[in-house]
Amino acid sequence: MADRVLLLDPYWQVEDAQAALGNGWVVERADTPAGDDVVGLLVCPDVTVGAAELAALPRLRAVATCSTGYDHLDVDALAAAGVWASNVSGYCDEEVAEHAVALAIDLLRGTTLLDSDVRANGGWDVDAAPPRRIGGSTLGIVGFGRIGRCVARRGVGLGMRVEAYDAMVPAAAIELEGVHPRAGLHGLLRAADVVTMHALLNDSTRHLLDAAAIAAMKPGAYLVNCARAGLVDHDALGDALRSGHLAGCALDVLPVEPATGDEPEFDWPNTIITPHAAWYSPESAGEPYRRAAADLGAALAGGEPVYALARPVRR
Repeated sequence: MADRVLLLDPYWQVEDAQAALGNGWVVERADTPAGDDVVGLLVCPDVTVGAAELAALPRLRAVATCSTGYDHLDVDALAAAGVWASNVSGYCDEEVAEHAVALAIDLLRGTTLLDSDVRANGGWDVDAAPPRRIGGSTLGIVGFGRIGRCVARRGVGLGMRVEAYDAMVPAAAIELEGVHPRAGLHGLLRAADVVTMHALLNDSTRHLLDAAAIAAMKPGAYLVNCARAGLVDHDALGDALRSGHLAGCALDVLPVEPATGDEPEFDWPNTIITPHAAWYSPESAGEPYRRAAADLGAALAGGEPVYALARPVRR
């Protein structure tokens, strides 16, 4: 019997994955990553693969996720077990940047919130979300990787003062983009009219925006998060919105997805929520699946994945 590759993603078609991998492996849809004859996994961000899962996958050789973020993969544990792990970085940089900037403009100009007030309350004035001028407003970017840079270029083009914080990026590299670097996170938060999150989620960035950081934000500022919900302490964010310390927020990511409808975020004031849509466009829709399948196929054939996250220890 041929070695198996498990597909753990409700949106990925088995036929497409099989065609991308070829006939050397049998692709099967599964709910759980387990099996003595499983050599590869194609996963989505909802599927955790780490030490516990490795115990049920004695012949696993490669894991590929159809996402840019990879906080659901224990890369160190996989590498130590001799397993390749890869993501699909870069496939939707433009889309996420455009979505984040669109939400930032939406909040500053109040378009969605004013529309909601007109429809729900018959309001016909600006009091529900007084529009602000975009040019001259300060856009604060937390995380200055590929997407953060794409956001910065758009903010500069709109005439905004763009500032960025990233502990891993030298100030000179930030300045090359026409952006003002901040050495400390709280300094950025105190200066920005709207803050947008673009950091990877890991142990050091989880709840990067905690209660103290949110309290340091400029009174009346806005927050945009199109990265990972875990970057923000949602209890503290809800408190800041209800108290009026923050004027509003726009979220493309929630702690629990898909949303069930009873999330506390749905009751927060001045909050815009989109359904984890920042990555999407017709051009990007199939790209993460193609890249992930190609990387998995390369690893199973004895090559190196293009988007490998770490070189595994050979067993």
